[in-house]
Amino acid sequence: MMSRARLMTIARKEMRHIFRDWQTLVVVLIMPVMMMFLYGYALNADAKNIPVLLEMPSPGPETRAIAAKIDASPLLAVAGYVEAASDPAELFKMYQVRALFRFPPGFARDLRRPGGARVQVLVDGSDPNLGTILRNAADPLLLGATLDVIGVKQPRVLDLRTLILYNPEQRSALFFVPGLMAVILLMISALLTSVAIAREKELGTMGQLLVSPLRPLEIIIGKILPYLLLAAIDGFLVMAVGRIAFGVRIAGSTGFLALCSLVYIFVALSIGLLISTIAKRQQHAMFMALGATLMPTVLLSGFIFPVISMPIPLQVLSRIIPATYFLDIVRGIILKGVGLPELWKPLLVLVGEGALLTAIAIRKFKVKL
Repeated sequence: MMSRARLMTIARKEMRHIFRDWQTLVVVLIMPVMMMFLYGYALNADAKNIPVLLEMPSPGPETRAIAAKIDASPLLAVAGYVEAASDPAELFKMYQVRALFRFPPGFARDLRRPGGARVQVLVDGSDPNLGTILRNAADPLLLGATLDVIGVKQPRVLDLRTLILYNPEQRSALFFVPGLMAVILLMISALLTSVAIAREKELGTMGQLLVSPLRPLEIIIGKILPYLLLAAIDGFLVMAVGRIAFGVRIAGSTGFLALCSLVYIFVALSIGLLISTIAKRQQHAMFMALGATLMPTVLLSGFIFPVISMPIPLQVLSRIIPATYFLDIVRGIILKGVGLPELWKPLLVLVGEGALLTAIAIRKFKVKL
């Protein structure tokens, strides 16, 4: 039977080691804040001031007014004007623009004709994200600017009204910051415990644990508890930075989010402990923890790329990654305000993964014994 006294003894021992190694403690507390600022500002899909070029062979009042409206839009910024574009590819290289708007010579005259005027828009597709944004925005932007300039109201055929829920301003921070929480907590937590048992092996103190009355379960749980507290502090710092720097508010229950985060942290700590039972040196354990958490979480969990758009084998692989389920939970609570009735399935999966990984870590530790 697990003894509470023995459990707290190993926990106090691990806590004393954490506070003795104050340099690592500072890094563990500072690194999540730095990563939040770095990735929070770098991972921004909000496009604005995209440089474009205008070809205007015979500029008149209408074309100048339309050009001014294009330049005034928050999405586009006019980088220059040319009279003729015999080789558009060279203009893209010379001006470093993302799109070329080509107004024909008789544009102002054709505007008031039955067939209307034609404008060609060449879009740089080397960046698919920007290319899609420009392609979708060019037609309504040009149409609206032209109708305003010539004073013609477009006949209404369909009254379409679109309402965006949960993130009406379409801010990237509201999507990426909860995802960063999943990435940072998994990476930091796994790193913290990946060296726990490997350090005992490397320092030669494993023998002292082996001859003590401590059982494998007590050693494992006792080593998890201090890092669970430390990772919880990291989670609080991440959310504080998200709230202060990026304006991310929690729409749902803060208590439920804290509970789900503790379950997720426990899973991450279990991954680190399992790695720690396999690795023989702390350095090896740290490399294994980074390889097992950072890249799979960023690429396969849905943090950046939607899981549904991945090939079927990668979709299956993503279902093994804990961050896939925590992303559903954290984005659901923060953005949509949902609770346990909607999120019990991913939460149950995380509980199961944490229990399974801990059991495997205890089993591996028994083999070492």
